[in-house]
Amino acid sequence: MKYKLSFCEIKQLSDSIFEVTINEGAEIDEKCAEEAQIFWFNLRKEPYGLLVNNKNFFSYSFLGAKKIGDHSLERKTAVLVDNSLSVIQMSTVISLKELTGDVDNIKVFEDRDEAIKWLERP
Repeated sequence: MKYKLSFCEIKQLSDSIFEVTINEGAEIDEKCAEEAQIFWFNLRKEPYGLLVNNKNFFSYSFLGAKKIGDHSLERKTAVLVDNSLSVIQMSTVISLKELTGDVDNIKVFEDRDEAIKWLERP
């Protein structure tokens, strides 16, 4: 199953794991974060895991970085990075999550299969 939001595409990989690919050139702002929260609230009543695929270039506003991924049912987030640019893209979000103490369930991967295996573990 595939879904489209204004800033990303979401593909369901299994019953409880989804892959999010941000659109090339998108800016994740507070409005995008709110759109994502509404989407997940309407779609899921059970916990889920996310694979965030950073293959495209995009940016974050401060509030977008702070609010993205704040859904109570989001169990784990695996961030797939394949180059130094994608590492930089995610550093802001991870840094802000560290400030709030909300990084226990976020992990960065260079290998997609490893990321999915980690998401599948309880």
